[in-house]
Amino acid sequence: MKKVFCKDKSKFIERNKAHRIEIFSEELIKDLPELLKKYLKVCGYINTPIPVNANVFWTESCLKMSPTKDWNQLHTVQFNSVKPIGRSAYMKILGMPVAARDLYCDGYGEMNVKLLNLIKVAFDNSKEVAQSALITTFCEFMFIPGYLLLDNVKWEQTDDYSVQGTLVDNGIEVSGTFYFNEEGLFTHFETLDRYFTTAKNTYKKTKFSTIVESYKTQGDLKVCEKVKVMWHLPEGDFEYFKGTVDKIEFNVFDFEGKEL
Repeated sequence: MKKVFCKDKSKFIERNKAHRIEIFSEELIKDLPELLKKYLKVCGYINTPIPVNANVFWTESCLKMSPTKDWNQLHTVQFNSVKPIGRSAYMKILGMPVAARDLYCDGYGEMNVKLLNLIKVAFDNSKEVAQSALITTFCEFMFIPGYLLLDNVKWEQTDDYSVQGTLVDNGIEVSGTFYFNEEGLFTHFETLDRYFTTAKNTYKKTKFSTIVESYKTQGDLKVCEKVKVMWHLPEGDFEYFKGTVDKIEFNVFDFEGKEL
C-alpha cells in the first residue's frame, strides 16, 4: 500500500508541475462569497502562494469500522492535488499488519485494504465510491484553499455563516454546505451526496459531515487541527474518524517517500 500511495503522489506531482504558482490577492478572490474572502484573510493566506497541492500529516488518527466496533489507532498521511482535483491517503492500523489506500483521481475512486500487503481485505472502485471519494476531497477545500478558486466549483453564500458549494469533476456533480463561525473560521461541512455502504455492493446516500474542532498556528497561517468525521444514520450519529493534524505542507514538488 505504501508503494501504491507513493506512485499516486508522484503522478499527481508531475501533473501539478504544469501549473504556474500564483499569489492570493484581493483581485484574485474578488468574485468569491464574502465568507470565503474573510476565511482566507483570517487564516493569513492573502499575499501567500496559492497551493496546487499539499501534504497533510496527522499526529494521531483513529478509525472506527462500525458503530459497534472499538477505535483503531492509525498512522495516516495524505496528499491532496488541486490541479487536477485529486487525493490519495495511506492509512496503517497500528499494531496490526493491515493497511489501506484511499484514492480519488480523474473521476475514479478506489478503497483498497490489504493484510500483510498481500491479502485483499476489502476493495471497491464502484461509481458510488468515486462520488464519495470526491466528496471527501470536497470537504477538505478549506484545508487546502487553492481549491476555492477552481473554475469547476460554484459558490453561493446562503446566510451570514454558510456557503453552498457545487463541484463538478469528470462528470460527477456533488454539493455541500460549508459553515463558519463569527471569527470567520470554517467549522464544519455537511452533504447529502455521499454514499454509505449498507452491505456488499449496496449503498445509500446518507447525511455526512466533517467537523473542525480547533485550529493551530503554522508560521503566519491558521490551519485546521482537530478534526472528526461522521455519518448521521437513522439510528444516530456514527463518528468513524478523528484525528489531529501535525502540519500541512503546500506546493510540494520533490518527493522521496521519507514521510512514510
